[in-house]
Amino acid sequence: MTEKKLLIKGVEWSYATGGRGRQTVLLLHGAVGGAETMLSLAAALEDDYRTVAPTIADVRTLDEVCDAVSAILDREHVARTHVFGGSFGGMVAQAFLKRRWRQVENLILLGTALPDPAAGARTERTLRMMRLLPFPLTRALLKAEMRKQLSAPAPPDVAARVSELRERLADYFDNRLTKETLLARVALGVDFNRNEVYNSDGHAEWTGRALIVESRDDPAVTPDERRRLRAAYTRAMVCTFTGSGDMIPLLRLEELAEVVRAFLKEDYKSPADLESCPADEWHGAAHAAHASESGE
Repeated sequence: MTEKKLLIKGVEWSYATGGRGRQTVLLLHGAVGGAETMLSLAAALEDDYRTVAPTIADVRTLDEVCDAVSAILDREHVARTHVFGGSFGGMVAQAFLKRRWRQVENLILLGTALPDPAAGARTERTLRMMRLLPFPLTRALLKAEMRKQLSAPAPPDVAARVSELRERLADYFDNRLTKETLLARVALGVDFNRNEVYNSDGHAEWTGRALIVESRDDPAVTPDERRRLRAAYTRAMVCTFTGSGDMIPLLRLEELAEVVRAFLKEDYKSPADLESCPADEWHGAAHAAHASESGE
């Protein structure tokens, strides 16, 4: 991928472009790291799609993020794009759809949730505490938590990928993460949960399609949060993985890329045609909500 920079309202934004194809996929990263964390997915899609992956700069509002992402797309001459956002990136993707829906062709949300005022209040308290704590201590705690999440033995077929991620995260926490970046990311989470409101009526003008990719055993997104997300995107298709926790892009990268390509190309007669997401795990949002409520 090619790394680029763009000055937007006095803030320098970095982003990476790659791939080939007439259509573009905007890749929005998670809370830890930046565009570099999307390289594996970008590589998996590069034969079919052009990719643009911004690194979220140290700004504090989603308005600033969405304005900057829009400006990056304009610079790259992308009028409409497929938008992929995972976790923190899913938060940004939803905010972008709300503000810039004319630029969104289709939407893919991975392991994310709707705004939650209660979570926003908790995150705001965390933000105040982080401002007071010595940054080396906060960084050490975060690094330990990430190491814990990656401590389980990895399946042989992804062991090298997991090892590479451990090394990359160690470098990120030791040499690249700054207090300003950390506080900015948390502030964006507060903005999302305290100030954003999304529901099924909010997407009436948008004519694109949506795909929700979730994990049945994701510790970060509860079953109730998954139901709420489906209810807000009533036209969405839902692909549910099992046994992957919150690490689908790491443990199931090839299957994830296959699902994304098939969804974007509408390369199926029915959802059940996608082998990487079995028929009973791939369905419309209305059925998904019913299945969760009935315990299926």
